[in-house]
Amino acid sequence: MSKPLGLVVSGSLDTGIQVRLDSSTSVEEMTVGRFITIEGEKHRFFGIITDINLGIINDQIIQTPPNDPFIAQVLTDASTYGMLDVLPMLTIGNVAGHEEPQPVKTVPCHFSPVKLASDTDIESVFGKEDEKRFWIGNPLDMETKLCLNLEEFVKRSNGIFGKSGTGKTFLTRIILIGILQSKAVNLIFDMQNEYGYTGTKEGSGTVKGLKQLFEAKVAVFSLDEANSSRRISKPDAIVKISYGDIEPEDIVLMKHTLRLTDLAIAAIYPLHRAFGKEWIQRTMEVTAETLPEGLNVIHESTLHSLKRG
Repeated sequence: MSKPLGLVVSGSLDTGIQVRLDSSTSVEEMTVGRFITIEGEKHRFFGIITDINLGIINDQIIQTPPNDPFIAQVLTDASTYGMLDVLPMLTIGNVAGHEEPQPVKTVPCHFSPVKLASDTDIESVFGKEDEKRFWIGNPLDMETKLCLNLEEFVKRSNGIFGKSGTGKTFLTRIILIGILQSKAVNLIFDMQNEYGYTGTKEGSGTVKGLKQLFEAKVAVFSLDEANSSRRISKPDAIVKISYGDIEPEDIVLMKHTLRLTDLAIAAIYPLHRAFGKEWIQRTMEVTAETLPEGLNVIHESTLHSLKRG
C-alpha cells in the first residue's frame, strides 16, 4: 500500500481540493495528471492532480532567500511546503469498500490522508480488459491498463482535450479503432487529414489511417479532389455542393467570415423568394437596374456587398 502524500487542508466541490504535501514527499515527484485517492471518514474519493504549488510559512524567505545549501535545507524542512490541487471525480466506496463508483457529490473532511491511486483503484473505476472494455493506454507513471467501456462510451457525448503535443490525435485514433470494432458509426470531420487514409506522427513521417487499417468499414469523402490527389489518398467519393443546395441561413452563419453588412443579409431572403433554387446565380447576374419588380428596394451598394461575399 502506498504511503500518504499529504493531507487535505481546504477546497470545495466546485474548485477542487487543496492538499498539503508531507515533508517526506518531494514536490518534484508529483505530476499533473496522476490519479490519487483520498481516504475520507465515510468515503474514498478518486481524483486527479490538476496543479502543483510551492508554499512558504514566512514571506521573509522570498525577500532574503538563503545562499548557503545547509540553511536552504533547514528552511525547506521547517518553513516551506508543497501543495497539490486535486479535482475529485468519483467516490469509489465507503471506508469498508462496499460501494460502487459514484459521481462525487461531497468533499472529504479536513486532514483526510491522500495517496497515489493503486492498480486496484484504477481497475475499480475503469474495469479490466475484456470483451466489453477496450484497452486505450496506461495511466501516467503506471503500468496498469486503462480500459474504456465502449458500449457505454458511445451512448453519450464525449470529448478529448489537452495541450498541443500531448497525443490527442493518437488517442482519438485508438478510440475510433475500438469503436470501429463495435456496432457504432462515426461521422468524422477530418479538417487536418489525420484519420482518413494516412495520418502524421510527432516529428516526421506518416502512420496508417483508419481507411488503410479497416478498408471495408471506412468510407472517405473529400471536398477537394485536387488536394486528395496531391496526398495520394483515395477518397470513395467527391462531395460537391451545388449553388441550389445553399439556403439563406447558410449565408447568415457566414456573415462575419464573408464580411456582409446587415442590409446585405436582409436582402438575401427576398432574393431567395424571387429566384428560388437559382437565387445565387441570378443574384450574381442582375444589377440594381435589372432587379425584378419588388426587389428594386435593394440598394446598389447592398447588392455589390452581397456579390462580393
